[in-house]
Amino acid sequence: MLRLLLITFINLMLLLGCDDSESLRVKDTTEKLVGTWVREEPEDTKAQRVLILNADGKFVEKMVVLRPGQSPERMEFAGEWSYDGTNLKRRFLQENGRQYSGGGMRFATFPLLSVNSAEFVVDDRIGKKKVTYRRTGDASR
Repeated sequence: MLRLLLITFINLMLLLGCDDSESLRVKDTTEKLVGTWVREEPEDTKAQRVLILNADGKFVEKMVVLRPGQSPERMEFAGEWSYDGTNLKRRFLQENGRQYSGGGMRFATFPLLSVNSAEFVVDDRIGKKKVTYRRTGDASR
């Protein structure tokens, strides 16, 4: 009986330890994602993007679309972001300062492939490509 209790206790501790290590990994990754990031685009791309991920779970994405012979078109999106251990998730709540209305949910979910202090990479399954964001200190772009 004592042996069974001891085995049960050890298994319980191992399970709790796994949960703690996973929680710590998610927390560490989430902290690495906080900051201002520039999306790396091919030179022929006509858009520039800056993504600001705040520690409070809010985000702002600023985009400038460049078209020959026209003034740059500026767009700004805002909402909430999270990391679930696999995916970087964003819930869009505003566009150009206006709150979205209606019942439609606007989400972007991308598997996070890697993250470090200088960059992170996600798998854009819709565009069928890997997308790299590089850290920058300039939030005013």
